[in-house]
Amino acid sequence: CGVDALFIEALRSPEQMEQACTRFAARIPLLANMVEGGKTPVHSAAELGRKGFRIVIFPGGTARAAAFALQKYYTSLHQHQTTAPMRDAMFDFDQLNALIGTPELLALGRRYE
Repeated sequence: CGVDALFIEALRSPEQMEQACTRFAARIPLLANMVEGGKTPVHSAAELGRKGFRIVIFPGGTARAAAFALQKYYTSLHQHQTTAPMRDAMFDFDQLNALIGTPELLALGRRYE
C-alpha cells in the first residue's frame, strides 16, 4: 500500500489502542509512541507487542532521565559543595573513558602519527 508503518497520534486509552490494533495491525506495522506524561498511556514494549504494535519508541525518555539526574547532581553539589554524595551514581574518569571508547579512539589516532 506504499506505507511502511502507521502512527496514530495520541491514542488516549487502552481501549483506543486495542481498537487501532484490531483495525490495522494485520495490514500494516503499527507504531506506539510512549511519552511519559503524554496523552497515550505508557505500557511496556512487551505488552504493546502482545496488543499488536510492531514498533515501540520511547523518544524523550533519555532526555527526561538525564534532566532528572542533572537536577539531582546540581542540587547536591550546591548543597554539599562537593561531588562526594553523588560519587556512587557517577562513572569515574576511567569508566567514562572506557564507556565512550577513548582508548580505541587514541589507538586510531596513533595510526596517523
